[in-house]
Amino acid sequence: MRMIESFTQLLHQKTKRKGMKTAAIVADLLNISEDAAYRRIRNPESLRAVELVVLAKEFNIDLNTLINLGNNWFQGEFKKFNNDYTIPLFFKELQGELEKCIDRPNSFISYGAKEIPLFYYFWFPALAAFKNFVWQRDFLNNPELRNQNFQSKHFQLDSKFQRIADLYLQIPSEEIWSYETLFSTLYQIKHYQECGLFANENEYHAVMDEYDMLIDHIHEQASIGKKLHPIQSYIRGADFKLYFTPLINNDNTIIFKTVRENVAWVVSQMSGIMQSDCAHWVDASNNWLETCKQNGTLLSISGNGPRNKFLRQEYNAKKRMIHLD
Repeated sequence: MRMIESFTQLLHQKTKRKGMKTAAIVADLLNISEDAAYRRIRNPESLRAVELVVLAKEFNIDLNTLINLGNNWFQGEFKKFNNDYTIPLFFKELQGELEKCIDRPNSFISYGAKEIPLFYYFWFPALAAFKNFVWQRDFLNNPELRNQNFQSKHFQLDSKFQRIADLYLQIPSEEIWSYETLFSTLYQIKHYQECGLFANENEYHAVMDEYDMLIDHIHEQASIGKKLHPIQSYIRGADFKLYFTPLINNDNTIIFKTVRENVAWVVSQMSGIMQSDCAHWVDASNNWLETCKQNGTLLSISGNGPRNKFLRQEYNAKKRMIHLD
């Protein structure tokens, strides 16, 4: 029996034991209609990699125990953010993948962004500190931060990790953004402002100003189709493509494509990171990003109208709507 068939059989068994209707619980967990859930159950190969992980986590199905049932499916590693797998360790692993891309010719990165790719934050210290604080306080539930207001000086990222941004600058990439990618940080800033979680107005304005600068930076990169250094403006990096998609990414998907191997990461801010170089995992992740592109719009170079609409008009309209202008 192939692994994917064994997975769906286990899923049926576990939902039946709990007195659940399989299609209904799959629809609820994956945020899809019951009709779409039925189609996935009847044709389990249509399940995307990230959907498999969601279902496996919910029903405590160890995907690694199924790998001997077929030679064409899955082997990977899930790492939960905790005291053992910390943010610095995550950054160190990310740097390692980027260095492999640099060392191997014709490497390429595809990034399906639930939030703006974190590579950029290292160039904007107040914004980076804010995102670090939000990540630890609200997503990782650090109890020490529950009653603490944000001050950037206490949450600066280690300067050694700026090399991550410098490496990413050198690797040809495509990024697929949605409205959530662009707006989620605005809503975080608004929430912290309304709740009085900025230590003072200067902290708020520093974060807001740097976020505006970052969006301007992305707009400029997309307009010329090249990565740029926001501080050293004379530096031009690798080729850059930006897409807008109306589809929603459940998590951040990063695919590192090199001459030796392709590796896909699915990064959840709340739980951790799933990593695998398994062909089916990579293909499923890549197919989802291709679907997002096919249903979206290219914003780079020739996409001047859609680019201005998304990164200028709709961005500024959202700021006005939530009173951040």
